[in-house]
Amino acid sequence: MITPRTATEAPRHALVLVTDVEAFSPRSDVEQMRVREDLYRELRAAFGPQAWRACRCEDRGDGVLVVVPPDVPKAAVFGEALPALDAALACRRRGDPTLRLRVAAHAGDVRFDEHGMGGHAVNHAFRLAQSEPLRAALARARGDSALLVSDALHETLAHDGHPGVDPAAFHPVDVEVKETRARAWLHVPDDDATARQISAAHHTGRERRPGRTEGGVSLNAGRDLSLTDATVANGDVNATAPQRGWWRGGAQRRRGGTR
Repeated sequence: MITPRTATEAPRHALVLVTDVEAFSPRSDVEQMRVREDLYRELRAAFGPQAWRACRCEDRGDGVLVVVPPDVPKAAVFGEALPALDAALACRRRGDPTLRLRVAAHAGDVRFDEHGMGGHAVNHAFRLAQSEPLRAALARARGDSALLVSDALHETLAHDGHPGVDPAAFHPVDVEVKETRARAWLHVPDDDATARQISAAHHTGRERRPGRTEGGVSLNAGRDLSLTDATVANGDVNATAPQRGWWRGGAQRRRGGTR
């Protein structure tokens, strides 16, 4: 459990989640207070009593900052809690008020003091939550939530093989908020088409390095030689090959698994 209270204590590595309620400000004061109460109720239910008690939370008015300690598995968060939260939001369409959420996630060192929590990891998670790709995704989504994870966190999810988490259900987007310029990965539960559309509109691909051809290889043979459908002339050639995704394959799972 995360318990440090002073800035002099060493930072603790943790998963950082930021939730942000869509269309919060236009509501009346009474409606806003109802939405806030309902948001906390849905978060507690989605995480479950034990995991929720292990987390540290900070209220942000129209959302909640949730810092999840390492002893709560990432699979429990991304494979169980967040899908449960999305399912609960869908059930609210029959009630009032409607609750739709943008969720951003990052992992890194978090610092604590008597005022709350901070550090670069927290700042980065908030930048993701404020980004245009995430806002656009929720605005277009058929459901009631959209998730954006940082590049570093997506790499961890992809390479560590967390149960119930399908990295191929996340799509790259470029984030530009204030001084932050970063790649992140978008997931829209049960609406992969929307995630792909937002990715196509908000992802320009990796930056090219000077002197290198994007997606290709460079050869220096020292003499002329033949390749399939190509010839190396004067000992040098740049051969471009189609890029392949680095994540593991697999179709997106429906409800009951990763969504």
